[in-house]
Amino acid sequence: MKLYVLYFSIVISSAVAADVVFLKNGDRITGEITEIWDESLTIEPEYADKFDIDLEDIASLESDSAFEIEFGNDTQGDYFIGKSEIEGEIILTSESEELSVVLLELEHMVEIEEYFEWEVLVDTSQSLSKGTKDSFVSNLSGELELKWGDHRTLTKVSSFQEELDDEKVKDRNRYSFSYNFLFNDPWYVAVTLATESDSVASLDRRTSLVPAIGYDFYDAPGLSLSIQAGAGVQKESKAGVDSHGSLYGWHLRYKQKFFHSDLEAFHNHTVYQNLGGSENFVVATQTGLRYKFTDDIFFKIQLDYDIDSEPAEGSPKNDVILQFGAGIEF
Repeated sequence: MKLYVLYFSIVISSAVAADVVFLKNGDRITGEITEIWDESLTIEPEYADKFDIDLEDIASLESDSAFEIEFGNDTQGDYFIGKSEIEGEIILTSESEELSVVLLELEHMVEIEEYFEWEVLVDTSQSLSKGTKDSFVSNLSGELELKWGDHRTLTKVSSFQEELDDEKVKDRNRYSFSYNFLFNDPWYVAVTLATESDSVASLDRRTSLVPAIGYDFYDAPGLSLSIQAGAGVQKESKAGVDSHGSLYGWHLRYKQKFFHSDLEAFHNHTVYQNLGGSENFVVATQTGLRYKFTDDIFFKIQLDYDIDSEPAEGSPKNDVILQFGAGIEF
């Protein structure tokens, strides 16, 4: 309780306070410490863009914020940071202990997540080719993630269009909304509502509602990996024929940041088996990289690989799409 009382009292006064980095050469830098990772510290002063400082050049730190800190021995905890009189060390204070720690022994340090967080990613890619055959490809996708306490939602939208000699050869649209609740961290319960359509593949609409149970292997700012499995119901209209039934499947979601969060690798895949209607086996994957040019703008390369064991007549069972594009993060 003592730690949380201290935390809220600091939040009230944080408008006039700042983090301080004491360098071994006698200089000091004030601003907002955002992260320690890969033996360097990232700080954002009020007068400049954020930049990195090697930990070996830092004498000590002082901060008015609580941080989640991971040590080299794979232990972690929430601490406040105080200046140490010993060069190269800091004083960490938690609810139950006070430690003197060598800076170079810290594996990862980030500010404790706020109660309510949100992230929006929007990206697009387009290509136009003129020659023996004219082609045009357009992709637009968006992702909204919300977190508040033990509750999380993820909304995803994507639209992929491809034309060849003015004839549409791909017209895929996907929408999904997922809610999950951490009932016993890292375990959570979830429910996902998803719908997709593809006029070229004669898929008028496929809608599913799937309750599931999931597990967070990692849930940190630099690395997240979760998996969930469940069973639900699905309704499908393909080539004007309606069908419905049950399904079971699982979903994996992975994100990891590198090079002080400038580069992010991601992979998502959904696998399910229908038990009624077309009784098809479906796999949908998205794998790629995002690289930040600025704090808000990123470049993306993504490979989508889909499998449908019983596609519409004239459509392939396997579908591969490679995308290059740019986007913005809010």
